[in-house]
Amino acid sequence: MIRILSLGAGVQSSTLFLMACRGVLPKPQCAIFADTGWEPADVYSHLSWLEEMGREHSIPVHRVAKGNIKRDMLVSQVRGLKIDGVRGVSMPFFISHNNGQETEGRIKRQCTTDYKIEPIHAFIKREVLGLKRGQRSPKEPVIESWRGISKDEVYRVRMSRERWSINSYPLIGIPFDYLDHPYTRQDCILWLREHFPERAVPRSSCLGCPFHSNAEWRRLKENPQEWADITEFDRSIRKQGGKRGDCYLHRSLIPIEDVDFRNAEDRGQLRLFNEECEGMCGV
Repeated sequence: MIRILSLGAGVQSSTLFLMACRGVLPKPQCAIFADTGWEPADVYSHLSWLEEMGREHSIPVHRVAKGNIKRDMLVSQVRGLKIDGVRGVSMPFFISHNNGQETEGRIKRQCTTDYKIEPIHAFIKREVLGLKRGQRSPKEPVIESWRGISKDEVYRVRMSRERWSINSYPLIGIPFDYLDHPYTRQDCILWLREHFPERAVPRSSCLGCPFHSNAEWRRLKENPQEWADITEFDRSIRKQGGKRGDCYLHRSLIPIEDVDFRNAEDRGQLRLFNEECEGMCGV
């Protein structure tokens, strides 16, 4: 079976890649990075370093892309409509419903499938398995697809929908035990600090991803050029064809440039808990 790493260039997938470089894990045949075209600059810089490490340890890194998610979103803002060959992009924006008061809704996310999963699958079929257009895929698993999911994210574990592939989660031993214990994200951070203390691994996601926590928005705001890009995009998505409300990047339903991302300590208030809530529980 052919091992292939889906490389997001974040903490967990970088840990898998570098563990393979160090011989802690068996080497995958290659790693694949699906580029949305709108990642932070530090992610692209880190990816270039990973590519260099891959060349040194005979693990090629391939970049694949469907297009530029920001450009495609702005070209066609009506889901299902094609303009200049670009189908409408469905990103998980927050949307206001004006039924006497402002209430929050959420647009269904399709961007991960369109800009991450499908380009990776297309590359595997074409370049790894050598399938031609119209040729049937294998009926049995021939690809072991490594995913960078840690123990604290076990709810993200999924069975593969493709008959020719099985999803493998080396950090938590599903379905194969490669490591001596399951790794959390913090375990990955500690491993990276021990073996690559000079490297700061960034968080990998699109600049304008509505799933960002307040802490992540604050970090992005520190880069004036990227923040200007984000605020311009936020203003551009307000009116979406077929939507009855206004769309926003932030759940507060106000322009991103007007959001106060400070926590209680920043405001001079008493902090009652060790960690601030970043809204990740879904309530």
